[in-house]
Amino acid sequence: MHLESNTDLGDLLGNLPGMAFRCLNDKELTIIYASRGSKSLIGYMPKDLIEKQAFRKIVHQDDQDRNKQALSRITAQSPRYCLVYRIRTSEGQDKWVKEEGIGIFSSTGRVKFIDGLLTDITDQKTVEIALQEENIRLKSSMGQRFRLEQLIGKSDAMQDVYDLILKLAEKDSSVIITGESGTGKELAAHAVHTLSARSQKRFVPVNCGAIPENLLEREFFGHKQGTFSGATSDKPGYLELAKGGTLFLDEVGEISLNFQTKLLRGLDGIGYTPIGGKELRQSDFRLISATNRDLSDLVRRGKMREDFFYRINVVPLTMPALRERQEDIPLLIDHFLKADVSSREPKEMPAFLRLQMQSYSWPGNVRELKNVIDRYLTLGKLHLPTVVAQDLEIHSLEKSIDGIQSLPQALDTYEHRLITTALEKCRWKKGETASLLGLSMRTLQRKLKKHAIK
Repeated sequence: MHLESNTDLGDLLGNLPGMAFRCLNDKELTIIYASRGSKSLIGYMPKDLIEKQAFRKIVHQDDQDRNKQALSRITAQSPRYCLVYRIRTSEGQDKWVKEEGIGIFSSTGRVKFIDGLLTDITDQKTVEIALQEENIRLKSSMGQRFRLEQLIGKSDAMQDVYDLILKLAEKDSSVIITGESGTGKELAAHAVHTLSARSQKRFVPVNCGAIPENLLEREFFGHKQGTFSGATSDKPGYLELAKGGTLFLDEVGEISLNFQTKLLRGLDGIGYTPIGGKELRQSDFRLISATNRDLSDLVRRGKMREDFFYRINVVPLTMPALRERQEDIPLLIDHFLKADVSSREPKEMPAFLRLQMQSYSWPGNVRELKNVIDRYLTLGKLHLPTVVAQDLEIHSLEKSIDGIQSLPQALDTYEHRLITTALEKCRWKKGETASLLGLSMRTLQRKLKKHAIK
């Protein structure tokens, strides 16, 4: 190689603070020259890197596809590039490096070589990552959190969810979110995206169960103009739209076996081809999937490919059912009441209705609770499958005034019973009782004193 034969140039490159290199613009990015700086940077002598597999050996596995995609965009109009990624030293240590380089073109205008310089930025990147992590932690309030992004809840179950979301936001691993329908799986996925380094790019939600089998390939991979009747222009698919951002596959268990094979190639970075196109495309995105089904059972029954299962099932996040976090119901009620945009004044809900909602099992989870609140705001009455609010109100008042003629006395009796019931429901925790009844702590204390409840 002529770079090595030039002694002065070799000495100059060898004294640079890092590793200078030249590689072929082939599939493996084969290194054909490396400076002496390779030894101090990654622990390999230059001769150890002059091989086809060197790129795979030294570049971190999670960064390889992204680097290749960036290098494939080198053109005569834009020959220079800059990358930041991780490398693996001969001792197995990860380092952050900055790679700056330029494409060298052949007489036909094709990129023939890539010349670059790697410099160690591990210290700088470590500080940067620490600041990012601290920023993410600060986005969640100190102490017990009542919400994270659009997720609402102060229960232990939700605190665990918040903690895991914050950890997931720091990484780029694939996530599988499980839980019953209506538990907020898409909200959790969006929170991971919003708190991550990909937040400036798109969050692309896809309801896999709503796409007909014959349209899956078109929707995910896109199509070229003129491919079929009505295709008046090129249309990007979901994989292209999610480039640099997050692709969220809801109801991922509904994807057919046949399409799983094709989609897996796109998810693994091998590439995909738009319908009617010829070129192979890659797209860099973070994958988050969600399901309310047992994916392991689907694999056992032959309904899901094992390799597809392992591609999406990397880090699990389970959303708790609402019946498992009943202490969050008052917070959710208040949240949805305040979210009513049709009213200037926040709507209130009588305490006895709140108690009824607290006792209900909510098989439809948060989605069902929101729908019940929406109906209450529209119709002015609460309806659950097991109780009609108006009947409940009449029945409760009839019990309260049994044998009593005075209306103030009847109301006092009813209020006493209501507060006692709420206290028992909340295990005599006054803060939770006040929240359940929709009262301030001062008002609750005053009423406890009035009714001599200790």
